[in-house]
Amino acid sequence: MASPQKPKRSPRFFYGWVMVAVVALGGFSSSTEALPVLGIFLKPVSAEFGWTRAAFTTPIMLGGLLGSVAALLTGPMVDRFGSRWALVGAFGILGASFVLMAAMQELWHYYVIQMIARSMNTGVMAVATAVIIPNWFIVRRGRAFSLGNLGFPIGASLIPLFVQLLITTSGWRTAALGVGVLIWAVSMAPAALFLRRRPEDMGLLPDGRSPAAPAPEPGAPEPAPGQPHATPRPATPPDVSLTLGQALHEPSFYLLSLAGFFWWFGRGGVVLHVVSYFTDGGISPSLAVAALVVHSATGAGGVLLAGFLRDRYDVRIVLVVVFLVAGAGTGLLLAVGPAWLALVWGVLYGVAQGMSVPLQRLMFADYFGRRHLGSIEGVVRAAQNVAQAAGPLAAALAFDATESYRAIFAVFVLTNVVAAALAATARGPAHTRGQRTRSRG
Repeated sequence: MASPQKPKRSPRFFYGWVMVAVVALGGFSSSTEALPVLGIFLKPVSAEFGWTRAAFTTPIMLGGLLGSVAALLTGPMVDRFGSRWALVGAFGILGASFVLMAAMQELWHYYVIQMIARSMNTGVMAVATAVIIPNWFIVRRGRAFSLGNLGFPIGASLIPLFVQLLITTSGWRTAALGVGVLIWAVSMAPAALFLRRRPEDMGLLPDGRSPAAPAPEPGAPEPAPGQPHATPRPATPPDVSLTLGQALHEPSFYLLSLAGFFWWFGRGGVVLHVVSYFTDGGISPSLAVAALVVHSATGAGGVLLAGFLRDRYDVRIVLVVVFLVAGAGTGLLLAVGPAWLALVWGVLYGVAQGMSVPLQRLMFADYFGRRHLGSIEGVVRAAQNVAQAAGPLAAALAFDATESYRAIFAVFVLTNVVAAALAATARGPAHTRGQRTRSRG
């Protein structure tokens, strides 16, 4: 008589944590093309070529629009094939864009380079990285997502210092070259070597469960490092996933997308121009960059806090509060005069923006599931890229017309309030509403 088969034990180390590390490294590199870093290049590049701020900003807007098309194509592709080679190609192109930027001589050079770089950042990298961790984690999704998203604020804290140092000592061209080489060194190899699509492709289940082991109850104590789960625990809620077509029939899809649209419009306009806004007001360039670094560093704390709160509270209510705090931080810019207020802005707005990006991504994963998240994220990012592109251009046009950012920053306060109102009404689909309630335990 054959002896009964022993159930498979959970692996001693869950490969999903490798995915978290790869996403963090990718976020570090993607911060090079983020608006705060580009904002440091704004004045020296514009001064050398005699460009207006609208001329500097326009290809960033056009690249965002091109990124909308790229996002629509990237979403279904990563659902089917995974994010691995999409990210390898995107990081390679992004690094080359900065290297070529160091040698540019004409405005059209800048347009071509920036449009391609921006489309890679907002269209390919944003979608491809957003789906990796939700595919590997469900119960522990909040904490894993937060750890993975730490790479971006860390990069946004360190890279501005790196760029400003090189600009001060060697000029903006050397800074652009250094950024390009940094991207190649940090992110291409890990993505190529380690990325995998889903745990099922490796015979695993989300959160490191073996096929025979039920899921841990959310909030239950973790096993000792390197040890499998020793005893059965209550089962996790079912892994429900909606297709893009099903999501498009849900009011929450449009409410969340519009909330993100208004938030990104204001965020894009603020972070690209804030260094110039500070220096126009008499704050030294070094202190202006310091405020930006404080903004990014506190954003890292916001990222961690977002995951902690998502695992314990209604993510929708948390996001509403965060949008309102972002509006308050934008309003603080209207009062900036003393230098210390710039640093206060960095703390307040940094925490809010650090929380808002992962919370938005987590809401879509929690509401619509993981199986078709790439297609859903592609459509969402396509719309939000338009807002992220339009905000900086609106601020540049407002400055060129009035020689002041105050009026447009007041508009950005209102867009955060509108985003909060829309998010407040976005209840989860009936398929997943009960699931989220149970998973908070």
